[in-house]
Amino acid sequence: MEFKNSTEGAILRVLRNAPPSHYLLKVQSFSSLNNLNKFISDNFDAGGFKWKLCLYPNGDKENKGEDHISIYLELAEMSSLPIGWEINVIFNFFVFDQLQDKWENKAFPFNEYRMGLLQILGPGNLS
Repeated sequence: MEFKNSTEGAILRVLRNAPPSHYLLKVQSFSSLNNLNKFISDNFDAGGFKWKLCLYPNGDKENKGEDHISIYLELAEMSSLPIGWEINVIFNFFVFDQLQDKWENKAFPFNEYRMGLLQILGPGNLS
């Protein structure tokens, strides 16, 4: 991994052997999830690891994300990882807000067993 600063901002250059992976979670009717505390996607493979998406339709209240939508990328299987494991991942969330007809995009590195967006869309976007 190589970091450089430029007048346009920081640039991250990553060379790797594994091809990029993607996973699409499409919710047809978000209102059907309103009674759920947490929705967990099917497990999917990416980069040789098993992952899942965890979606909190009414916010991750344990971490002060109430009244927002919270979404996380989580390792689905950690038992086979060695002590002191490290996985270098850079991932993006693209969330389509149908009310505003816009995409929300967030990108960040993965450095724990779970990373995500505590407050991706607020109350004004949920009506």
